[in-house]
Amino acid sequence: MTSDRLIKYPRDAVRATDGWIRKSALAAMVRDPQPVDREIFEDFIDSDDTTLSLMSFLGLKKLFPPTIMVRDTWKELFGESVDLLSRRACTGPAQLRVAALKALAFAPEHLSFGLVEKVLESLAAPLNFESINSGQTPGLALVQNAQHFQLPEGFAVLLASLPGSHERVDLLRREIGSQEPSRLLPVLLALQLNPVAELTDQTLLLARSPERRIAIEAARALLACGGSKVYLLILSMLKEAADPQRKAALLPLAASTGREEVWPVIANYAASDDSMLAQAALQAAENFAAPIEDKAALYRRAIKSRDPGTACLAAQYAWQAGSMKALRLLENYLSSETKTQRACAAAALGNLSPETALPILAESFDREKNGDVIRQLILSVRKLLPRARGNLRVHDLLLPWLGRLMKSTDAFKRSQSAILCGLLGRNAEDLVLRTLEKEHHPHVIASLLSSLGRLGCSRLLVYSRFHDHSDSRVRANMLTAMLMCGGEAVSYFTNALKDNVPRVRGAAARNLFLLGQLDIVGTLNRMLLVPEPLSVLAGCYSLGQLLRIQPPLLSPDHPLPLAVARRSAMQQKSGSYGPMLLNTPEIAQVFSEMAIARGNRKKLIWILEEKSRRHPSSYPVRRMLASLLAVDGDLQRAAGILGGCLVEHPGILADILDAYRIAVKLGNLDRATDYGESAKELYNELLAGCLLLCRSIRGSGAELMMQKLHHLSEPSMNLYNAMIQLKVLENESETVLDLMSELVLARPYNAMVIRKLASMLPESFSDLRQALSVYSASLPETIQGFQ
Repeated sequence: MTSDRLIKYPRDAVRATDGWIRKSALAAMVRDPQPVDREIFEDFIDSDDTTLSLMSFLGLKKLFPPTIMVRDTWKELFGESVDLLSRRACTGPAQLRVAALKALAFAPEHLSFGLVEKVLESLAAPLNFESINSGQTPGLALVQNAQHFQLPEGFAVLLASLPGSHERVDLLRREIGSQEPSRLLPVLLALQLNPVAELTDQTLLLARSPERRIAIEAARALLACGGSKVYLLILSMLKEAADPQRKAALLPLAASTGREEVWPVIANYAASDDSMLAQAALQAAENFAAPIEDKAALYRRAIKSRDPGTACLAAQYAWQAGSMKALRLLENYLSSETKTQRACAAAALGNLSPETALPILAESFDREKNGDVIRQLILSVRKLLPRARGNLRVHDLLLPWLGRLMKSTDAFKRSQSAILCGLLGRNAEDLVLRTLEKEHHPHVIASLLSSLGRLGCSRLLVYSRFHDHSDSRVRANMLTAMLMCGGEAVSYFTNALKDNVPRVRGAAARNLFLLGQLDIVGTLNRMLLVPEPLSVLAGCYSLGQLLRIQPPLLSPDHPLPLAVARRSAMQQKSGSYGPMLLNTPEIAQVFSEMAIARGNRKKLIWILEEKSRRHPSSYPVRRMLASLLAVDGDLQRAAGILGGCLVEHPGILADILDAYRIAVKLGNLDRATDYGESAKELYNELLAGCLLLCRSIRGSGAELMMQKLHHLSEPSMNLYNAMIQLKVLENESETVLDLMSELVLARPYNAMVIRKLASMLPESFSDLRQALSVYSASLPETIQGFQ
């Protein structure tokens, strides 16, 4: 599949076995999602691969955006969580930082650029790879796919989640200029998911880096950013590469160009003695737009390879091309005396059709003794079972086999059989229930409970007898499965909040949140504050699960959207006369501390910088800091912070006008043009609204106001005065307070405006009113006196 075709028809490639193609296809779908993509996004939203999950999350968010009320409520619910996760992402053992980054990527609103920059700065600190011991020895071996999500991937998803803007381009350009691999890798990975054409040249330089990982990821980012313009460069890099690993990584990129001269190169490397290079060539051939006859001939030649991995991969593709001989080869390899051949055959069978492969894998599992081969057999069966749901012929074949495994004296086999039953479907529920009645091994019980939850079993009495089980895995899995019981299980969830094991408490809190108890987020936040690593890990995991939830996708009668709607209505009612921008928990304390500076600009900047580090997601703090930095002459920093503020609140006139002025002073004509056009468009809309409102008001005051408005044809902050006066006449106190708060944040050194806002605040904002009064008294009466 060519790169251009991948972008135009990503839905054809999103299920590809090649990880890079799969991620590239999903990223292309997210850039222009269609209603039919919902099913694909929902398939990937709970993926173990956080990158795939994030792309699906962003795609669903574009298709089903939340209402303003729901968005604000969601942001308020998880505001403290985002701050705590950002701190955990900056320090501590690498495992905890990765867990925090995985959750942080799903923040309810786009992360502020200040917060992302703060997290990126932590890359300079020495990494702590201290392992975290759960304190509970695993009773049985775990079987799971290898995880390749480390700190670079964690930082990359943060960068990929940022909205497209000048600020994002500047941030990426700044980071890509670094010589540190730890800072370069996140940028290159992010560019593959969310490319920026302006950075093509800088990416090209890195594609020739002596560092292998940097060069490979840069080549992938180069293709994403440059498209067809860099095809020849990709081909030349493939020819120049001497390292087999580089060649293997570049082959899929070269194949995606679709150029005819690439096919002979692929065919040549498919016969290579280097197994990595040969297998990369086979994967490239599978995705290359060549005649099926040519592909089949290449696969037939590769099947004869002495390397089992290459031969089995070729057999897999040959079978998909219609060769029955390929299936016989895989069966022969699966019966081989060599464990490597058996493992490779098991892996290849996992990519065939369930009807063909599952009987072969089940038969092999019964006789296999080697642990590595058993692991691969299990992974392949797990991969195939979801596609066999509803296939009665496969069910009739597998249920007796799973029943025999459930009676095995080997607890490992019983545990794996339980997991497989959960993937098979409701037909396996009776088998799981019968086994659960007689089972005593805690690990097997935990697997059985997990499968019952996956199968949708809602029998409360089945679960409840394990509520005080001595093994925490059993208790945690019981709680997760009990969610199917709904409100009947609330008492069990509430009691589990007192459990001494963090994983159990986290599972209980997740369930209570899904049942509409929104304040339970505070419990998860407290888990992030304690020094115990396991508590932090469980808190990060639980918050990551909750942040992925999108209320618009839930049914209207689901308890969670009902609770969110009720919370939104209560917030709107209680805060109906308060300024929205200043309705944050930290702002009163911020103004109180700013009063200590007594109007000293340098001290005010220092205070706000400290507060910004403490509250990186606080819009009021960052907006005032940008204003003071601009007055102080630090225009570059002011522009960066203000750009991030505009991403969060794009409709504030004062912010756009200030951003325009700063861009002009910096000589950034492209950005100044963009801001200027935005300012004119917004200003004209507001002015037209004022004129319309003025015409509906009678009296001499209206005539005088009309004259003033006719003199405000060019964008100016003076329009605020007119808007406030008109809204006072309409008795719209809430809008007046919002306009006044915009002015205060844009001009935090104007004592008169601050004093006026303080006098208008309602009793519910008494702390803020007092703080503003003290702060305004500390400022000089004239702006000229502001030092």
